[in-house]
Parts: sequence; structure tokens; C-alpha cells
Amino acid sequence: MDGAKYVIVGGGLAGFNAIPAIRERDPEGRIVLVTDETERPYDRVPLSKKYLQGTLSREGVFLRPKEFFDENQVELATSRRATALDVKAKTISLDDGRGLRYEKLLLATGGQPRHLSLPGAELPGIRYLRTLEDSDALKGAMAGTKRLVVVGGGFIGCEVAAAGVVKGLDTTIVEVGPYLLSMAFDEPTGRWVTDYLTAKGMKVRCGERASRFLSQDGRLTGVETSGGAMIPADLVVVGVGLLPNTDLAKAAGLQVDNGIVVNERLETSALDVYAAGDVARFYSTVFERQLRVEHYDVAVRHGKVAGANMAGASVAFTELPYFFSDMFELRIHVHGTLSDHDRVVLRGERKLTDQGGFIQFYLKGHRIMAYLGVNRKLKEERAAQRLIASRRPFEDTRPLEDPSVDLAALAG
Repeated sequence: MDGAKYVIVGGGLAGFNAIPAIRERDPEGRIVLVTDETERPYDRVPLSKKYLQGTLSREGVFLRPKEFFDENQVELATSRRATALDVKAKTISLDDGRGLRYEKLLLATGGQPRHLSLPGAELPGIRYLRTLEDSDALKGAMAGTKRLVVVGGGFIGCEVAAAGVVKGLDTTIVEVGPYLLSMAFDEPTGRWVTDYLTAKGMKVRCGERASRFLSQDGRLTGVETSGGAMIPADLVVVGVGLLPNTDLAKAAGLQVDNGIVVNERLETSALDVYAAGDVARFYSTVFERQLRVEHYDVAVRHGKVAGANMAGASVAFTELPYFFSDMFELRIHVHGTLSDHDRVVLRGERKLTDQGGFIQFYLKGHRIMAYLGVNRKLKEERAAQRLIASRRPFEDTRPLEDPSVDLAALAG
């Protein structure tokens, strides 16, 4: 059986970013990266934004040129899927019958889009977005259509719908929640974003779910909603969440609970096996509980921490969770966790001006759990990060609410 010192399963941001962290500490140990995609590692973030809109080239989505992998002695096993993991024998099996023995293993298997089981769900013209191949196909489909319906008003759905509007398509979002981004934002902010996107030309149907996909002569013609609406469509994109790819880990006996459970060093319940990125449910030293975050920055930093630890370091992941989204002129940045708060403090007013947007702090008790900035400066973000990480209590929130109080000075 073939062997490697380091085996990485998954070619996304987390898997890729483990490579330089390993090489920094071990210039020679053999690295094999296994990915079920046909391409070398790339960035998924632009797939629903700039790449889909056509303002970023295909080459621009790749994380490094092909030469990087040769220079760093990384063997890419593309179009290959890991089918079994034996943590006692320290081996993984691939779908081509090949086996690999490892000394250290990183599971960066990411996730897959949740699929809808509705009448008509198999019709041509119903698409999901996760891979570069998906984005290429969707871009081509958008070029030949006039009416787009997006099912799901989360970040991916809103970003795809924004691309549809930019391309001149008649675009409608169907969202089961009372407003867009309802799983992430408080109601006033979510309704503000909904109004903003509506003003940009999106049609929004909230409080409804897709009940079936309509067709004529085998061709997609629209979406029927739970409210009885019939929305014409030549193209439908479904974005209703991500399922973490935990089957490999679960079958191997690793602890799995809404993701592969890891500690602050990204170690799983099996010796010498690590997990990172969208699939990892990690221990946050800041909030002292397990979290799973599906976004760029966490995946990048996870990869770096996991790679360092695989190569002999003992580094904890201590960063705040972070995510961002761009839609039209809207730039949204969030630090911390929005899923656990009991009140929201608004700094300034919810509006966009030439001087910027607004800030919100999400608190639980007297401690800040998250910062949300809309079109704000990096200096303020950095100060907010320090405020959250300090766990400083704010019994009096007026300094947070007052735009005249300098956040950097408040953070010390």
C-alpha cells in the first residue's frame, strides 16, 4: 500500500491552506491531496459573486498556479473520492481501489447543497451552486434565459439573485422566512436588507416556500409557492443550506454532531486525524462552546492551524468567526456569532450615506457576541474584534450606540 506522511482529503480553502503551514515546518514530508473535483484548489467565494457576474476570470478563482504544487511537492489526486477510513490502521481507501497509508490526516471534506424533494425537482433548468463546474453551468444558463427564480433567501441565494439582476434577468427570490437573511440577521436589519434589494430590482416573496416546479412538455416553466403563487421561470437556482460531508468520518467512528467534532487544535476524536473548514464543528476559546461556521475566513485559518499541528506544532484556533457578503453597493462584514444573543444595539442609523453605512452589536447579557458592519471602515472592524475578544461587559451600552465615541479608544 502506498503511503504519505500527510494526506489531505478535500481541495477547498481549508485543505489548501494546510499545505504552506505544513511546508513551513516540514519541507520534505510527502503530501497527497485528494479531491473529488477535476480542478486544482480554488476559491468558492466568487462563484456566486464576481465570477458569476463575469467580472472575474476563470483563472482568477484558483488559489495558486499549477507550478505551486510542483514546487511544494504536493501530489494532487483529482477526480478521486475517499470511500473508507480506518483510523486504527491509519489508511484511507479511494474510489479507484487505491489505498493510502498516512501519518497525519486532514479531513476538509466541506459540504454539499441541500436538495429539495418536490414535484418536478428533476427538471432540467433547476440548479444548485457549490462547485466551479456548477458556476460555469449557471453562467451559461443565465446567458440564455430571461426569468430567474431563486429558492432560498440566505447569502448564496441573495448573491445569485443580485447577479441575475446585474445581468438584466427578471429575478424573484422565494424565502420561507419573514424577510431575507432571516437565519442570520435580526428582524429590523433583515427587513432593511430586503427593502434595499427590492429597490435594486429584485422581486421578493417572503413567508412562502416552493411547493412544486412547473413544466410544459418536459421544460421548466415556473415555480408554485405554498401561498398559491405561480412564478414564471426559465431557470431556478436552489440555495437552502449546506449539509456537511461527514459520512466518511461517521463510518470510521469519529465523533460527529452537526459536523466533525474537533477541539481547539482541530483534532478529532481519532489520533492523528484533524478536521477543518465547513465540515468541522470546532471549540471556540472565545465563546467557550462548539461552533460550525461555513465561510471563507474560518476555512483559511482552520487550514493554517491544522497544517501547523499536523507538522508538529501545538497551536489553538483562537480567532473570532468571520464572514462577509457583497451585493450591489452593500458590503456586509460580521465578526463573532450571530446565533446567540438576546439584544441588538444599533450604532447610528440603518442607512447608506457617502460616509458609510451602520454598525450593530449583538449582546448576550452584558457581553458582545458579534459585530455587524455595513459599509464601514476596517479600523472600526478591528476595534470591534478587540471588544468582542476581550469579553468586556457593557452594562451601559450608550458608548456602543453613540457614533461620536471612537471605537478604537473604547477598545483600548
